[in-house]
Parts: sequence; C-alpha cells; structure tokens
Amino acid sequence: MKNGWQAKKLDEVCQFINGLWKGEKPPFVNVGVYRNTNFRKDGTLDDSDVAYLDVEAKKFVKRRLAYGDLILEKSGGGPKQPVGRVALFDKKEGEFSFSNFTAALRVIDPKALDFRFLHKFLFWMHLSGVTETMQSHSTGIRNLDGDAYKSIEIPHPPLHEQRRLVGILDEAFDGIATAKANAEKNLQNARALFESHLQAVFTRCGEGWRECPLSELCDIKHGFTFKSEFFSTDGEYVMLTPGNFYETGGYRDRGEKQKYYQGVIPTGYILDKGDMLVAMTEQAAGLLGSPILIPESNRFLHNQRLGLVVKKPGVPWTNEFFFHVFNTQRVRKEIHASASGVKVRHTSPTKIGAVVVSFPPSVAKQQAIVSRLDNHAEETLRLESIYERKLAALDDLKKSLLHRAFNGQL
Repeated sequence: MKNGWQAKKLDEVCQFINGLWKGEKPPFVNVGVYRNTNFRKDGTLDDSDVAYLDVEAKKFVKRRLAYGDLILEKSGGGPKQPVGRVALFDKKEGEFSFSNFTAALRVIDPKALDFRFLHKFLFWMHLSGVTETMQSHSTGIRNLDGDAYKSIEIPHPPLHEQRRLVGILDEAFDGIATAKANAEKNLQNARALFESHLQAVFTRCGEGWRECPLSELCDIKHGFTFKSEFFSTDGEYVMLTPGNFYETGGYRDRGEKQKYYQGVIPTGYILDKGDMLVAMTEQAAGLLGSPILIPESNRFLHNQRLGLVVKKPGVPWTNEFFFHVFNTQRVRKEIHASASGVKVRHTSPTKIGAVVVSFPPSVAKQQAIVSRLDNHAEETLRLESIYERKLAALDDLKKSLLHRAFNGQL
C-alpha cells in the first residue's frame, strides 16, 4: 500500500442498513423502492423500472435513501453474475428506499471518506471477483456473506487524494463508455448488414425462381426419444438438444453443459456431416425454425424435438442454400406462427411443410448464392471479432485503471 495510506475495515467506515419489506401495518407511505433489477453493469441505477410500493411509514424513516448512499446486492446474482453488485444513489430529491434483497451503506464520516471513492472501490471488489468467494447458495438464490463483506479492508488515503483519484477515474470511464458505445454500435451494424443482404437475396429473388411449399421439396423427420438415464457428461456421441441451436441459426457447442449418450443407438439416428436439422420446440424466444448444419459425421445423434430435413428425390436442393432459406425472417415468422403452446411452444413437420419458400431450381445457382453469402458471413465474422476484441480490451482497461488506483499507482 502507498505510503501515507491507511487500511480500514468496511464496517469501521460505513453504517449498514437492511432493506425494506412491503408494508404490513399502517400507516403506509408510497415510495420508490430500488431492487436488484435496477442495478446497471457500470454501478449506476436504472430509474426506468423503479417499483412504487406502500411501505410502513415507521420502517421507512430508518430506510430512506440519502444522497451518497450505496446500495449493495446481498441476495440474487447468478452463474455469470456473482452477488455483491453495488450502485450509487445520487438523487437529492424524492422519497426512495431499497428492497429486502439489498442493503444500504452510508459513510459514517464524510470528512474522512468520499462516498464516490468508496463506490468505485466496492465496484472494483465485485468486478475483480472478490465477492464471488463470499457467496453461498440457498434454493437457487445466492447470498452474500455479510460478515466477510464487512471485513473487506479499504485503502484509505487522505480525502484530497481520494477526490483526485475519483476525478481521474471519472474522466477515464467517460472516455471508455464512449468508446464502448461506438464499438457496440459498429458490432450491431456489422450484423445488421449481413442480415440485410440475406433478406435482400430472398426478397428480390431472381429470374426463374420458383415458389412452392416445403412439403413438395423435402420431408422433415422426427428424432428418436433417447432415454435420459443414458445421458452423461462425456461420451462418444453428442446428444443434440434445442440448446445446441443459436436463435439466429447455426450449431452451438454447449461446452460443460453438453449432454452425451452412451446407450444403444437405433439405426438411422446417427447424423452425417452436412445434415440439416430444424428446431421444432422453443426453449427461448425466436428459436422455432432455427436450422443447423451438422459439423461432423458419426458424432451427433438425431434427438426428439428436432426435425431432420431430407430432400425428396429429384428436387434441386442443397442443404447449405436451404439453411439460409430457413433463416429468412419471413420463413422463421411463419414457422413460429404455426406453433402452439403457452410456456413452451411446439410445431410439427406438417406445419413446417406448409410454409411456402422461394428458390432457384438450379443447384449451381444455389451454390453460387451460398458462396456469396459465405463471403459476406466471413467478413461479418471478421468485423465482429475486431469489435468484440475492442470491447474486451476496454473492459480490461477499466479493470487495470481501478487496480492501479487502489494500489496507489495513479
């Protein structure tokens, strides 16, 4: 730690205030209550969805948020988002409190500790993974170990030094936020450009293109209902599920969540490279009708809820071309509209077969179109990679600045 700096535990410099439950005993007062859903990734609060609740006036008196308070997420989180996020309350007007899944931190001596400095340090604690080691699980909810959190040691430079560091970080973060917004916009534009080109190909069509229902061109075959007791985390054959489908089409490796199969396999359910499958059930919005092309022979199994698309004899058809046909907005919308169900929607080979598609009745023309689309897709992936690397570098820069600030290197 830098000379002249001190280290103090969090509960030595802050008052902790528990969150508010909805009122049970009158008199009540209607106030805005911040919840976990109001936390932004940058440590600020999103005011667009503040819940206004009738809470007990007596309890609210002790839980009214004051300018400069920090709101700590003590329960919630998830696999990719450890509990322990912290957000700064910077309003000077209005009646606001915070939910029982959170707690408020209030600086005890503002002449010794700047709340902005504290916010940035605790934001850094979460960003760097410190709070991940302080969380426990209870019925799916992650809970923060309050005693461990209160014992966090805070670097405590003189007040003027705290404010100098806050100024440097604020200026740097503003620049990073602008750069990230530009990179994210460029990333969206790259994806939109490919989507626009794809739709244009199938909207304008070409001379001699035909229109007919998919049922005249192909059959869609149900997969086999493999018994779950033979599923494993490792094995010779990949058990395909709707989770292997991107909503925008294409095969997704599920990594550690991937299922494998080790039992007896009926004849005809081992897939070949280039086979095309279509999702017939929806576990995520927009998944119905999503296609994939199998990346490897003798490795993937044709499971239930997935339709194997098989061309009819004599039909001019290439899977690579019709993969793009299935991915057009119009075809996907029609397949989605054909489904039934409330929580989980399903469609069928018959309903998919009723969808009318446009295509050139020449394999050579289909291959030429695929080649052009592949070139556009390759360029899109190259641009996406550039912008995603830039976004990652900006995140790393933010972490580096915070690390240097709280180690006395700025």
